[in-house]
Amino acid sequence: MPAGGDRYRTTFLGPLLGSGVGESQVVSIPAVAKKNGANAPYCVPNEVTCGEIGRFLGLPVPPAGVVYPPKGNELFYASLDFNLTGNALPPVNVTKCAEVLPKVSAGVLLFDILIANSDRHGRNLSVDFSARPPKMNIFDHGHALFGKDAGKGVARLEKLRDRLAISAGSHTAGNRHCLLDQIDTDAHFGDWFDRIRTIPHFVIDDLCADLPGLGCTKGEANAAADFL
Repeated sequence: MPAGGDRYRTTFLGPLLGSGVGESQVVSIPAVAKKNGANAPYCVPNEVTCGEIGRFLGLPVPPAGVVYPPKGNELFYASLDFNLTGNALPPVNVTKCAEVLPKVSAGVLLFDILIANSDRHGRNLSVDFSARPPKMNIFDHGHALFGKDAGKGVARLEKLRDRLAISAGSHTAGNRHCLLDQIDTDAHFGDWFDRIRTIPHFVIDDLCADLPGLGCTKGEANAAADFL
């Protein structure tokens, strides 16, 4: 997704910095932060890996990074807040989503297969149908890849190898991808297959090499690299 198409609102616009910095200003931008927890023990490594791969493919994943709180060393995954209104996002009409944004919807479907994300539903993607063209954002990948059960990340990846991981199978707790029954053509699959094939191995290897310390072990990180 071209960066020029993203829109975020600042909460603070500071004075100009000193000379030699191109009239730069310090700004504050709202972000949404998540951390590893009982219901998502692999949240941060899952979000980091999936977010970077999604952005690489050109999917509308908000820019993000790993952050610390003002005090302490606890790690959070923080993504820029694309919700400019501040109101709670309504669940997306996924039928309309597939009709209005068929190409990006196909990309989301294949991306979620790649990252073993069975947890795509109408509340972890958003579409602004009033924008011209309509604007989608996808987020919340904390249960992809390693899943949501502590210590079972490698086992999950082994079970889901060569499976769709989105079609309500027994290994994904019966979850069915919200767009799977809405897309009835493979017209846009070719482009996304080409994008996925061209992800350099070094991108995946480097991403996964940085995961230990974010909430997974070196063995789990190596398993994720092999799976991807």
